[in-house]
Amino acid sequence: MSATDGLYGAVQRGIIKEMFKLAASDDKKSIVRAIGLAEKITPDNHKGEMRFVKEKVKQNHPALKIARHVVHDLSPACRDGFINAFVVNALLRGSQKRQDFTSQTGLRTPFTVLVSPTMRCNLHCEGCYASRYSSQSDMPPALLQRIVDEAAEMGVYLVTVLGGEPFMRRDLLDVVAANPDTYFQIFTNGTLVSPAHVERLAKLGNVALMLSIEGDAQATDERRGPGTYRELMRTMDLLKAHGVLFGYSATVTRHNWPMLLSDEFVDPLVAKGAALSWHFLYMPVGGAPDTTLMPTPEQRNQIRLGIRRLRNTKAMFPVDFWGDAPWVGGCIAGKHYLHINNEGWVEPCIFTHFATDNIADTSLAEAFNGPYFREIRARQPFNHNLLMPCMLIDNPRESREIMAQTGARPTHDGAESLVTGLCGALDQYSADVARVYEPLWDEEEGAETDRETTPEPAFSEH
Repeated sequence: MSATDGLYGAVQRGIIKEMFKLAASDDKKSIVRAIGLAEKITPDNHKGEMRFVKEKVKQNHPALKIARHVVHDLSPACRDGFINAFVVNALLRGSQKRQDFTSQTGLRTPFTVLVSPTMRCNLHCEGCYASRYSSQSDMPPALLQRIVDEAAEMGVYLVTVLGGEPFMRRDLLDVVAANPDTYFQIFTNGTLVSPAHVERLAKLGNVALMLSIEGDAQATDERRGPGTYRELMRTMDLLKAHGVLFGYSATVTRHNWPMLLSDEFVDPLVAKGAALSWHFLYMPVGGAPDTTLMPTPEQRNQIRLGIRRLRNTKAMFPVDFWGDAPWVGGCIAGKHYLHINNEGWVEPCIFTHFATDNIADTSLAEAFNGPYFREIRARQPFNHNLLMPCMLIDNPRESREIMAQTGARPTHDGAESLVTGLCGALDQYSADVARVYEPLWDEEEGAETDRETTPEPAFSEH
């Protein structure tokens, strides 16, 4: 079925066709009109997003440059794939389908599914365990396809691919090609992305790459190995030249955060074509968890404010996975997304390596609505202070109670340290975060700084 078959009548399909024509223009008025048309066919609970974008474009906000980048700089397939698979399917068609699925079955649905089809990696980053895995540990291709199929049946048309390094799978882009109605976001270290890959990405269209980076050349190469930064820049240049949508992903530590928020770091990446950036606080998980790498509470607030500055001044949309929590009602793990690891274990998020269900033994809908996920959702938000959203580092007692009550078990060696050996350090960290964020939350809640002008996210229907 195509992106619009069975969803809209002839009039609505005509509107979408007109949107495509307008979106190909450099003229601001045409882009505003295209967004206005999109608003007309957007479900009522998402019209706010369209109005927000439209007003920002009118005000010459950097969002206008992002819109122009999508319609002008991307290859025709990537432009149409973004509009067709992401905007129309994941947001519009998927929203109604998710609501219908819940009404018919009584089961909740996520907005996106995260999956790690392999944990293998070609790099040997300090503190990472991914290079120890073999191809025998990869997720079977049939299971990966079943996950994508079941997600689509629920109305989920956005699949985020993680790892390990996804391009260790030679069939990765075959999966993308086999599912044109789904939009894929692939997090990659970028070193295995060849010119042939990029040419194919430009023709497929329904995929965006997020390139992992630690900071400048020195910071990236120190963690990921000599020459990694150079390879990343090569990949970005290839993606830009072929009109493939991409962004970058950074792990924010106690040491690299000023660099990641600096104009000197961000501006060259925007110039290369990065349209989106993900910022994840360092989490004490993996082979060698180290709480001393976690940004201090004071630094977390500076990071939050710094990303807000970037959002208002750069032609790129930065996401702060913790600082943006007030926009989405706190933690969204297990509520709006889930993660399935290479062995099929269904986890609430990429950092919570605990599970009760394996996708090989149950359906996606059943796993998402099992006792483990229901208990997580029943406790969300975990804190009245939405600047403290995470059950692992901001509310660690909640995570320990959830694991004990539901019988969730570690999904890889060492994961149990979050609820055993690191308890004392995490309890102290959460207390320190509360000390800094309580007065800030009182100010934030009273002023409603961004929430008055920022729409609810696309996955807020449930």
